Amino acid sequence: MYSRVSGSKTHFRQLIATAITERVISLTMTTIESINAEDLRLDSKWWQIYEESFPDSEREPSGVILRSVTRGAGMAFRARDGVHTLGLATVHLLKDPAVVFLVYLAVSDKERSRGIGGKLLDFAWHSGAARLREQNAEPHGMIWEIDPPEDAPDGRSVRRRRITFFQKHGGQLLSYPYIQPPVNGNAGVPMLLMFRPNEEQGNPKPLAVEAMVQSMYFEKYGAINEIDRSILERLLFMRRD
Repeated sequence: MYSRVSGSKTHFRQLIATAITERVISLTMTTIESINAEDLRLDSKWWQIYEESFPDSEREPSGVILRSVTRGAGMAFRARDGVHTLGLATVHLLKDPAVVFLVYLAVSDKERSRGIGGKLLDFAWHSGAARLREQNAEPHGMIWEIDPPEDAPDGRSVRRRRITFFQKHGGQLLSYPYIQPPVNGNAGVPMLLMFRPNEEQGNPKPLAVEAMVQSMYFEKYGAINEIDRSILERLLFMRRD
């Protein structure tokens, strides 16, 4: 679909908005779609991929993801081949500043290297951006957390490939010390941040990154994960030390 798009940015957005309105983008033998909380709850393969793709310390309870989608604060997506789910993504829609926070992106082991991850990433961005625009907020871009390669000697090459994947799709590493709040346990997890700017926005300044992180902490991890504010404030203070 994207390779056939030409003309102005406005025309491009109109085509994307049409696809998002229909909630589906079709690839060769694969469909990528946005799903509601009930469809998500019933998709056992979605949850299997989720559990197999992320370590316990980074995997939030299913109820948190369902709560996010139910409240409209987040969105969930899946790639399917007929009736089989092949990959997943979730985003949280940050309001102040307006940013699409990519929370999870994963593809089943057997389905990798088919371009599904990149299509999920693009669809999640365009869907989240469209939802924010419906709320009269122009998104600055998309932000996400990623594991630092140096913290996993045995899995360093895998983590570097993930960073390379995101860089190929417009992501850039941010020079910002970051700790992911404890989503499944008591300890925060040191992470890196990556950002993909809106085509009409430039790279974020340090103060803009600071504002995005505070929004991630309080709008997402505080309001949806229900992590105590004192814990989030302490992590922010630790980061500044």
